[in-house]
Amino acid sequence: MQKRHQYNVNQIKQTLQQNNLIIAKGEKSKALVITDRIALTHKVQKFIHENDMVQLNKDPTETYHKQIQIATQNSEDLIDRKRRKYLLNIRPTAPRLNAYIKTHKENEPIRPVIDNTQARAYKTAKFIGRQIKTHINLPNTYVTTNSKELAQELCRLPFNEEQRIITLDIKDLYVNLPKQGIIQSTIFWLNIKKYRNNN
Repeated sequence: MQKRHQYNVNQIKQTLQQNNLIIAKGEKSKALVITDRIALTHKVQKFIHENDMVQLNKDPTETYHKQIQIATQNSEDLIDRKRRKYLLNIRPTAPRLNAYIKTHKENEPIRPVIDNTQARAYKTAKFIGRQIKTHINLPNTYVTTNSKELAQELCRLPFNEEQRIITLDIKDLYVNLPKQGIIQSTIFWLNIKKYRNNN
């Protein structure tokens, strides 16, 4: 049975290769999508071009590794000295881009999903994110946990016949966030917290 299974897998791989096809994941579903390899490559390149990304001549992982080490050593307010060694990825690699297919949309565009689990800053970023939440209380007035909670909140709102509910989809939100603005905002709230604790 095992040999037969492996034979079928090899036959599928061979058929895909001969027809220049590739298997990709469908977005918002567990479906697998068989698509043209060249067409998918063009969609990824289009995404890269539209978001002003450039190819680097050298993998910067090692440089980032040293920078993050220095940053964690200078972050005594957020990172305890004993915990620092647990925030290191032993063999860090550059994040990998996976292209999910939006089968429910016209021309089937991609949703880029970045796998950061092996990136140098992954564990450090997760830890600092949790720490920042305990240090500052951002005024997230309109944040819901999940779709069920959102539905319950909407049911409590008073509506009349002249009002309508609409949904808005922000294109490529995370890649367009202003990094410098986020850093300045985080520093501002951390300073507020530190000032309040000292008084």
